[in-house]
Amino acid sequence: MYNHLELMSIQAGVLYIHDHAGRITTINEPTNQPAPRFFLGQTIVGRIVRFRSDVPNRLVHDILQFMDQGDSTEQLANVIRTLDKDKEIRGLWMGPAFTFHKTVKDYTGATLVTEDNIYYLEPGFPTLLSELKFRGPCFMVTENNMAVSVCFSARSSDKAAEAGVETLKDYRGKGYAIRVTSLWAQAIRRSQRIPLYSTSWDNYSSLSIAKRLRLHLYGTDISIY
Repeated sequence: MYNHLELMSIQAGVLYIHDHAGRITTINEPTNQPAPRFFLGQTIVGRIVRFRSDVPNRLVHDILQFMDQGDSTEQLANVIRTLDKDKEIRGLWMGPAFTFHKTVKDYTGATLVTEDNIYYLEPGFPTLLSELKFRGPCFMVTENNMAVSVCFSARSSDKAAEAGVETLKDYRGKGYAIRVTSLWAQAIRRSQRIPLYSTSWDNYSSLSIAKRLRLHLYGTDISIY
């Protein structure tokens, strides 16, 4: 059983590729997009801080000092100000990080994507189809011989996997995302890994999925690009 800080450390390892010095280099996805310049995983028992490999050591030193001064709002403001002074900030992402309880409610009506039914992904999820070998396991709800809602491993490690959930616009609000996400989490548990789920604070449909599945909140993620 992992505590909140351990879960956050595991999530950082799922989200990003790290170099030998513990700096993050790229996002842990097939596209190898650059990682954020700064990542903060805040929990009630501590925090995980990561810097991208090209952030100057002097900035790392200054920011780590700021992290011990003032309240969390002031700390974040100082981090943003320091990073922006060095190089203009291009984006900020913030949201809750969840894990699934060991007992996940058993929903039905979703199917594991296999070689026999993979073609169902092609009409609505062609990108997922092309990347499926990196994204498994993947579960789908189908209508009219096509996948309309899917849950897959957006990012993975040997310890955990992060859920990626997508539903076609015309099929939202039917509870399909709940089905695929629940079955995906059970499959990750069976692989002896931890199913994780994170989103942004303004993604209300994603937050609704977390609420309906009664996911366990263990921290907040902040990424600055």
